[in-house]
Amino acid sequence: MNSDSTPNGRRSSDTGFSFLRLVMYALGGGVAVLIVAVPVVMVLGRNHPTAALIVALGAVVLMIAVIALVSRRMTAGVQREIDARRAELAAKNDHPRK
Repeated sequence: MNSDSTPNGRRSSDTGFSFLRLVMYALGGGVAVLIVAVPVVMVLGRNHPTAALIVALGAVVLMIAVIALVSRRMTAGVQREIDARRAELAAKNDHPRK
């Protein structure tokens, strides 16, 4: 067994779902929205404070949507894997042993 592999033979860097990875990708998407929105709000805020407020509120809504989208896409893959394993177990238990 390799020093960086797990007992089931998989590499430790490929262990599947990670909450830390989910959090980092979701928050990274939110931060990317803010990186784009903050300069726009700063520029608009000098001459058009109402427009800057509208852009800021839109950025918050977009940030929440991006975080939700990233989280949903990442957890959908895990759900497919869980469903496949359940189907395997159900198929294995349905076949009588000889």
